[in-house]
Amino acid sequence: MATDSASLKKDLTLYDVYAVSTGAMFSSGFFLLPGIAAAETGPSVILAYLVAGLLILPSMYSMAELSTAMPKAGGTYYFLDRALGPLAGTVGGLGTWLALVFKSAFALIGMGAYLAIYADVPIKPLAAALTLAFGVLNVVGAKESSLLQRVLVTILVGVLGFYAAQGVLSVWGGQSASGGVAGEFTPFFTEGARGFLATIGIVFVSYAGLTKVASVAEEVQNPDRNIPLGMGLSLLTATAIYVIGVAIMVAILPASDLHADLTPVYTSGEVFFNWLPYALGPILIVVAAIAAFASTG
Repeated sequence: MATDSASLKKDLTLYDVYAVSTGAMFSSGFFLLPGIAAAETGPSVILAYLVAGLLILPSMYSMAELSTAMPKAGGTYYFLDRALGPLAGTVGGLGTWLALVFKSAFALIGMGAYLAIYADVPIKPLAAALTLAFGVLNVVGAKESSLLQRVLVTILVGVLGFYAAQGVLSVWGGQSASGGVAGEFTPFFTEGARGFLATIGIVFVSYAGLTKVASVAEEVQNPDRNIPLGMGLSLLTATAIYVIGVAIMVAILPASDLHADLTPVYTSGEVFFNWLPYALGPILIVVAAIAAFASTG
């Protein structure tokens, strides 16, 4: 049985919990996926993101309850090991690991798409370098990695909040030279119920990182309060930005353009950030995208 001296230091605050959950969610699910998802269901992709956010609630509540009852490093593996034995814990742990591997790979694809806007960057060497860098950072400790996570998430949420506010004013407030709504909202369900339900499954990956904080629960100060509150605030932030942001993309971009676009946030931002000097708006979006992809790791 482990002794108290073997316990990890409790360095993580409420904002650290929020940063871990938020950073783990935002990546290709917002910066790359909306155009692909919109091709499957049309404008109802907006509603698909909202429904997917509601569907993650049971998982969030369960993980918050387990993390506060057993605040130990290991997350899903530890919970399954205690409840069902080592075999179940191993299978669940491997499943979680594979899910994070595929999600990180998807994030690297998105990073390449956004970096390619300004430079031709080879994806494989970049992926290997980032894997090593974040691996070393996580070995050093949660406190050090959480400092970087705080910075990245603060940049990310700040820029996306600005994007959402400016986009709403431009599209529905008439405060932009973009000409208002260029996209199409009818028919809302272009592929019927089947396409809509399939799209919910596609965009659900956008929320997959919400429960990642369970793996660092042992290092959280006052876990009974900070874990559920941090996860809840993170989900509210992500859902609001996803729904508002995707609605802006659908409104700004013609359907045919949106469906083929791998950088829809950048493309839509170019339209209503045209008042900023030196193309600063699109640059901010690329910076936010890089912060999102980096914080996912």
